[in-house]
Amino acid sequence: MKILTIETSCDETAAAVTEGTEILSSVKWTQEVHAKWGGVVPSLAKRAHEERIEEIIHRAMLNVQCSMFNIDAIAVTVGPGLAIALEVGIKWAKKLAAEWHKPLIGVNHIEGHILSALTPEVVFPCMALVISGGHTQIIRVDEIGKYKILAQSLDDDIGEALDKGARMLGLPYPGGPALEKLAAAGDAKKYKLPLPMAGKEGKAFSYSGLKTAFYRLISKTQDSRLNADLAACYQAMVFKHLTRTVRLVLTNTSPSNPSPNLGEGSQAVQDLLVGGGVAANQNLKKQLEELGRELGINVRYPANLMLCTDNAAMIGVAAGFKAARGEFDDLDKIDRLPRWRVDEII
Repeated sequence: MKILTIETSCDETAAAVTEGTEILSSVKWTQEVHAKWGGVVPSLAKRAHEERIEEIIHRAMLNVQCSMFNIDAIAVTVGPGLAIALEVGIKWAKKLAAEWHKPLIGVNHIEGHILSALTPEVVFPCMALVISGGHTQIIRVDEIGKYKILAQSLDDDIGEALDKGARMLGLPYPGGPALEKLAAAGDAKKYKLPLPMAGKEGKAFSYSGLKTAFYRLISKTQDSRLNADLAACYQAMVFKHLTRTVRLVLTNTSPSNPSPNLGEGSQAVQDLLVGGGVAANQNLKKQLEELGRELGINVRYPANLMLCTDNAAMIGVAAGFKAARGEFDDLDKIDRLPRWRVDEII
């Protein structure tokens, strides 16, 4: 089934043409208008999507010399994400579906990230780690379409924490990639920062306290702007907290009971799927792969780094699995679901 997919959940305007798990065409445009504000401004995101979406859809179709006559279904991200940004993509998907009498498929953005790292070798049940500016979650994947969130952020998500830390150092937005580059030249042991503790069992993510501690450290440090040592220390602690929580969930242990308990969602899984924009960080990738070797778990990433960040191709692949199960949506009822949990049945 050939599917045209639209993704406008945040600040990437994207469209793709997929067939099953094969990506025939993928086009996206990253909005640069938010840089001066140091973060995504919803109203500006909506306007930028509206200005570019028709062109992006046209380019995605043109890349494979495809017309709407060749398309079997239309798919679109309906959540989670920024409500007024999601609205732009949904309106276009509904318009095309109505004009060309095509079935419509609403897709969960997080499911797209999960399946972006899927390969035929993956054994279910497996685990997924979704790490981006708006999401930090560990999810048990019992099968495609059946998920359970085991850990998530209590406050700031990891991408947001990296962006805010970068801003404190005078780095441009988006800060994550800039922080990674600066940190590569720094000494991660130069300064001390606290390791966040979160949740009753320690199986949650929390970055607000670390962010505050980093701000105080910067305030006491001379020449803090563009300081590579500060960048390295902050990034190292952000990732240490992440990998520590991943370890606890994968081994089903708690800080007070460090002995592995091979129960539900534990070491019994063989694969960890990693998706989201922060997954493109090479330092973190090495740490997760080292953790995987230690625990005997295959850590799997998207074949192309482009599929880590928001894109329509991953949404198209998820839509393909939904289409195979006969899961289509009513044109009149499909709407924005800005807080849609991947383990919530709609």
